[in-house]
Amino acid sequence: METLLSHGDETAVVVLSCKPFGLLVETASGLRGLVRGGRAVVGATLRVRVIEFDAAESRFSATVVD
Repeated sequence: METLLSHGDETAVVVLSCKPFGLLVETASGLRGLVRGGRAVVGATLRVRVIEFDAAESRFSATVVD
């Protein structure tokens, strides 16, 4: 079963793809999200803070935790 996320949650993600608008990432439980303005290489693990979670689409947006 997928782990749901809430605003403010912090989680580790792996970078799947780097785009001009941000990073496409995935959690260990398979939830995909977007980190706007982040910088990293594909395959890197980052710690992020959830800004918004869309349960209907099983996706989230987040920012990198410093």
